[in-house]
Amino acid sequence: MKKFKLIFLLSILLLSSCSVAQIAPVRQDGVAVPVEESPQNEEVNQPAELGSAALAALTEFYHSLNQGRYDRAVELYGGSYEELTYFNPTIDPSDMAELLRAACEMNGFMCLSILSSELVQADNQQEIFFELEFANPDGSLFILGPCCGADEETMPPVSVFNVQVSCEDEGLCQVLDLPPWVP
Repeated sequence: MKKFKLIFLLSILLLSSCSVAQIAPVRQDGVAVPVEESPQNEEVNQPAELGSAALAALTEFYHSLNQGRYDRAVELYGGSYEELTYFNPTIDPSDMAELLRAACEMNGFMCLSILSSELVQADNQQEIFFELEFANPDGSLFILGPCCGADEETMPPVSVFNVQVSCEDEGLCQVLDLPPWVP
């Protein structure tokens, strides 16, 4: 069911970037302006294009982490490494690939594949927010349970994680959040 939800969301995203009816604006002299020259067309499609680019970057970032391709993950990550340098004081802070490797392999960050994603907000500042569900290695839904002596009532299990992606005008997008952490 989650796979169909992802396919459905991607279809909507792709369809929203296409014009169902192309209505050409008309200049005062009565000449139609071709749609591709219309400045309005560019603004209408920009959020859909950014959403698509953001989803691609998001998907590749988590897939790269999951597959141990940390150099590629560094290119797709624009968030802070402060937490990772705190966890790994013996690793050179400028070695971002090694910090991501340590996060996934030693520090308890859950570098899992994405099970489902949903675009929840895209604002005009080119910040795009997604809700993600992750898959355990066996394909089941990852659920972050209570920790540190808490019970489910005081710390309810979480299976949906909010992730922010930042995109530039050129369509370059970077993920700003690390994977879920299990202490």
